[in-house]
Amino acid sequence: MRDPLAGIPAGRADAERGLRGIVMPQSIRTRRMILEPFAMHHLHGFTEFFGDADSTRHIGGVADRAGTLDRMARFSGLWRIYGMGCYALTDERGRLYGYAGIWFPHDWPEPEIAYGLLPDARGDGRAAEAVRAVKSIAEAVGIPSLISTIAPENAGSQRVAQAVGATRGRRVEINGAAADIWHHQMSPAAADRDEEVMLDSSVMPLRIRTRRLLLTQWRPDHFPRLAAHLADAQSMRFLGGPQSLHTASRSFIQRAGMWHLRGYGMYAVEHEGRFIGSVGLWHPLNWPCPEIGYSLTADARGEGFAAEAVAAVREVAAEQGLSRLVSFIDPDNAASQGVARRVGAVLDGTTSIAGNTVQVWRHQPEAAAGRPRIHELEPAL
Repeated sequence: MRDPLAGIPAGRADAERGLRGIVMPQSIRTRRMILEPFAMHHLHGFTEFFGDADSTRHIGGVADRAGTLDRMARFSGLWRIYGMGCYALTDERGRLYGYAGIWFPHDWPEPEIAYGLLPDARGDGRAAEAVRAVKSIAEAVGIPSLISTIAPENAGSQRVAQAVGATRGRRVEINGAAADIWHHQMSPAAADRDEEVMLDSSVMPLRIRTRRLLLTQWRPDHFPRLAAHLADAQSMRFLGGPQSLHTASRSFIQRAGMWHLRGYGMYAVEHEGRFIGSVGLWHPLNWPCPEIGYSLTADARGEGFAAEAVAAVREVAAEQGLSRLVSFIDPDNAASQGVARRVGAVLDGTTSIAGNTVQVWRHQPEAAAGRPRIHELEPAL
């Protein structure tokens, strides 16, 4: 199998270490806008943005409503992993103008200020206003360096970079496309800022401990083993196939981002301090309901870890009022079907999701009735 971490830029590890302990504020106010974390009520406006071919020409192309939620989760996920991320740009009336903030997937050499505006919000300096605000706060909290990666033909973004004092550097190739690295000129913070930081609004607890496992929030050190798992063809046989570094990095961020948007999501699963997979509630927009999803690394199978983690998630979800849960399983995936049976789920026909026929396994909260409690909750991180 190819090295799943091949392609991580040199120097990224140093850039990541430079972010430790840094937290950006939850909201920023400028003269005309409020920069706030992405939320589900922004979905309609961002569906317009990501559905516009011109707006998305340099950021992966158009997306439908379900794809828009996936992208919102990626922008949001960095908040959970690094304590910083992208903001939605709004005003006092709640009008959405676009986004701006910090973007740092694993195929990026260092954190960048990313930005994009809806078509009817361009031309009056709002992008530069938002970028200046993000840069100012980044300086205040101690982020040592920031870049923006801009396609050579993206004249609009180049004008914004010039307006905020960034300077063009070398040209690189990112995910097969040319991009110029623009360097933002960072200055030491003049004074400390007393800003409100991200508050947790999760429906599910942030950590669950079972007899042998810790189900916890995503951290940067989980990525190497997750990337290896996502690159393994056998492990990903029923989950869309092996993923490149580019895709795995965004999958990693998206897992964390769903917690931010929905208040629940997939946990990173650890055994004796070692990452062994992910288990939790998964609910993309084109899913009919939340499902309990689970996927373990090859070296963690056959020990009953999946059933132990799934049972804990099901029990905790029921306590939070999320009792009507299913797992969608490929008809050929005998191993996942075996896990569903062991935790008391019942096969209830088939359905179609994203063009694929899957079995519907319904979890029975009452299956745990009368049993000793199988988990303990840990305080929010």
